[in-house]
Amino acid sequence: MYTSSKLAKSVALALASGVASLAASNLAVAQDNTDATADTVEKISVTGSRIKRADLETASPVFVLDRSQLEVTGLTDVGDFIQSMPSMSGSPIGTTTNNGGSGSVLVDLRGLGTDRTLTLINGRRVVDGGDYQTIPAAMIERVEILKDGASAVYGADAVAGVVNIITRKNFEGVDVEVQTADFFDMDSGKQDSVSLVAGKSFSDGHLVFGAEYVTQEPAYQADAPWDFFQNSYYLYPEGCENQVAAEYDGTGSGGCFPIGSSRVPEGRLTFENAGTLMNEGNGLVDYDGRTYNFAPVNFIQTPYEKTNFFAEGNMDINDDVRFFGELRGNLRTSEQELAPMPYDSRFDPAYDGTFNGEAYSGVSEDNFYLRRAMTQAGLAVEPATEVRRRMLESSRRFTQDITQVSAVMGFEGTLMDDYDWQLTYNRGYRARTDIDYGQMVGARLNNAFGPSADLDGDGSPECYSDINDPTTLIEGCVPFNVFGGPGTATQEMFDYVEAPLTDHYVTEQEILDFSVSGLALELPGGQLGWAAGVGYYAQNYRFSPDSGKATGAVTGNKGEGTAGSLYNKNAFVEVDAPVFDNGSQILNLKAGARYDSYNIFGSDTTWQVGADFQAIESLKFRATAGTVFRAPTITNLFAGLSDSFVTASDPCDPTRNGGSIAAGCAQESVQSDSQLRSTVGGNQNLEPETGDTFTAGLVWSPELGDNDVTVTLDYWKVDIENGISSFGVGYILDQCYKNGNSNACALVSRADDYSIVNVLDIDENVTSQGAEGIDTEIRWSMDTDVGMFKATMLWAHLLERSKEPAPGVAEIDLSGRFTDPTAEDGGAYAEDKINLTLAWSMDGLTVSYLGEFISALEADTNCNCGEGNRPDGSYIQDIDSTMYHDLVANYDFGQGTKITAGVTNITDEAPPYIDVGFNANTDPSTYRLFGRGYYVRLKHSF
Repeated sequence: MYTSSKLAKSVALALASGVASLAASNLAVAQDNTDATADTVEKISVTGSRIKRADLETASPVFVLDRSQLEVTGLTDVGDFIQSMPSMSGSPIGTTTNNGGSGSVLVDLRGLGTDRTLTLINGRRVVDGGDYQTIPAAMIERVEILKDGASAVYGADAVAGVVNIITRKNFEGVDVEVQTADFFDMDSGKQDSVSLVAGKSFSDGHLVFGAEYVTQEPAYQADAPWDFFQNSYYLYPEGCENQVAAEYDGTGSGGCFPIGSSRVPEGRLTFENAGTLMNEGNGLVDYDGRTYNFAPVNFIQTPYEKTNFFAEGNMDINDDVRFFGELRGNLRTSEQELAPMPYDSRFDPAYDGTFNGEAYSGVSEDNFYLRRAMTQAGLAVEPATEVRRRMLESSRRFTQDITQVSAVMGFEGTLMDDYDWQLTYNRGYRARTDIDYGQMVGARLNNAFGPSADLDGDGSPECYSDINDPTTLIEGCVPFNVFGGPGTATQEMFDYVEAPLTDHYVTEQEILDFSVSGLALELPGGQLGWAAGVGYYAQNYRFSPDSGKATGAVTGNKGEGTAGSLYNKNAFVEVDAPVFDNGSQILNLKAGARYDSYNIFGSDTTWQVGADFQAIESLKFRATAGTVFRAPTITNLFAGLSDSFVTASDPCDPTRNGGSIAAGCAQESVQSDSQLRSTVGGNQNLEPETGDTFTAGLVWSPELGDNDVTVTLDYWKVDIENGISSFGVGYILDQCYKNGNSNACALVSRADDYSIVNVLDIDENVTSQGAEGIDTEIRWSMDTDVGMFKATMLWAHLLERSKEPAPGVAEIDLSGRFTDPTAEDGGAYAEDKINLTLAWSMDGLTVSYLGEFISALEADTNCNCGEGNRPDGSYIQDIDSTMYHDLVANYDFGQGTKITAGVTNITDEAPPYIDVGFNANTDPSTYRLFGRGYYVRLKHSF
């Protein structure tokens, strides 16, 4: 039999009975370290192993969040809570990600990328790959976070670790919860939720059913109280970030340079002879260089409405066999809204014509509105060869409609009273339909920008192929006016050229697993535990874009579809050997290996070994070492080429490079927008990523009178080779024009005026990456005559987050930095993240203080505007450390009724301005966006 320390026994008992302590908004508070009176504890499976054991303090560091800890946070999106844990880093998408968001919520353990964090439910893979919007908070019993590589147990993707959601399988009774959350200084952004869970045991089994409904209101940047949300700024000159929104005066003591889009509502209309013109409403005049402020009309919190339901049950077939089943469903609608369509004939469809023997793409010289505007301005009529206009009269929205169903069924039992076995079938289906509103159809733009005249004399022009031939009338066409100034494009015009663009995504998952575990040899410390199994894992994915996107016949981002399948056959074995136990000292060794064979890129074998040594009753040492791998996703392999717009600076534009251009530039260019167009896509020649992991640490629970104290200290390290990544637009441009790399130059396309048209940037096995750090947990509690006191500190210190962007390129360290989140591995990598909790409870009342600390960051900027503060002339922005304070009170009225109320961000901390922050010039994944807030939750148990 396994033996266990006092600490491990008490933790196991607390989990088994559902007894837990208070928690924090961004940290866990430990279960009571009360003495366990039993000598044995029911064995359970702990994340990271298939071997059941009593001691939860394994060789691998597993952090446990129980239900009470989640409830006190006021969050219904468990992914947001998990991402705020100190061990999480990077900047994954969430519901505050507008540009680039999809309504999903992802987490990023160790900041190594969301694809390298494996999400499980009850130890099984999920069809959505880790979208926490599909996981109802009402169904969660606890969350186990394995902060160690686990490919030897779970296969691909468990590189940084595993988040395992354990559900409420044994719940009895009925729970009903309602909650509302809002912000004091916002008139929008409210979230409401209601949930129900019911469970019942019967003679041979148990059944649990639950459902939750959550709605979240949208919030625009204009709704938030921060000045820099109301406009877009470019960090110029150095020092302006200290007073971003002050009046710009060109000095570091003034504000930053306000920038916007070159696609303005007045139109930016270029003619070969007349130059570039615009219309404020009083006729065509010379374009004065103005830009459009797109910031305030973007969502900063995206709306959604979701319904999650789940059912779980089990039934004894006989004394040795049990049937179990799980059913989960998610229905969600979500939405993003950007500034109105920034039409640009350089990239978008237009009228294709010829004038004086030269081909152009723009607006015909025979267009009714062009002729009228140029005649009124006293200009010779000629075609508009380039048109940029913000379509202010229409909105640009993106919606998602998701239906997801997951079903698990299987049998488990015992053989000869010694061996546990389980056979599981796991099937998942996810369908997503996206609709883009505010985009325009190329063929209709060709007609509407083409020849038009009022030949029938009704006062409104009609479209013709030839305005001199009435028989060439284009039925139904409405000429489009880009020359009349803001507000002059009518709804009738948009009704003709616009069309909703519909994309379809389908993801399917099918998994069959069989495993068996038991005890074998008698060793000096007890019996050898072992587990083995085989499995089959199939994935199918299909993305069918709107035909207009696939053929490039519409405005906006265009691209091809994706279709592919991955099949995997696998086998694993684990052993856990208690090699020594003299009653005071205990030594356990573990080892595991797994073989995976894929239909696309062959096979891979991973392994892990570990040891945990209890030196004295209160002190345990532990360590693991192993290999990990990540298989390329279907999207990595088969994604069709598509448009992307990322923030980058053209080395050939002197205004973005301190007045000079790079040595490799043939001439000067003009970059009119901070975002450059690139083409991204999959690569069927990709190979799996491979890597090594190592952890070492200790768990100490000293005897200190009436104080219960636990200290956990873990060092961890992950190294990845053959990392799947794209080079990045900025890297490609620098390689070409600063380093003279001809292969990089071949990826860049430029227009006749030398402005960048496109950069090709597909996935490659190009990077080597690594991360290492130290995790510290200190937990204390004391029961007194005046109540129970508890305190917890979780501290993650990031020693290094290294990346070699490409072979032969100098390694960079991202720790303590913020890099462009639109680039691969971009985002926030704070060196220190600390979560604190102080709690007092007595007679049904609990009051908790919750603290969250994020250390200072050095942020990349777009400001190559002088000598800078780095040797290469670039400028780095300093982002101050941030500390959030929350206060939560909970009261149990008895008779099953509880109320919880909290005030969040009590000191009304503002999010920091970040020059390369993609959404609202900040980082929505790391910082709180809306100032002081509150939530109230009422729960009743029957």
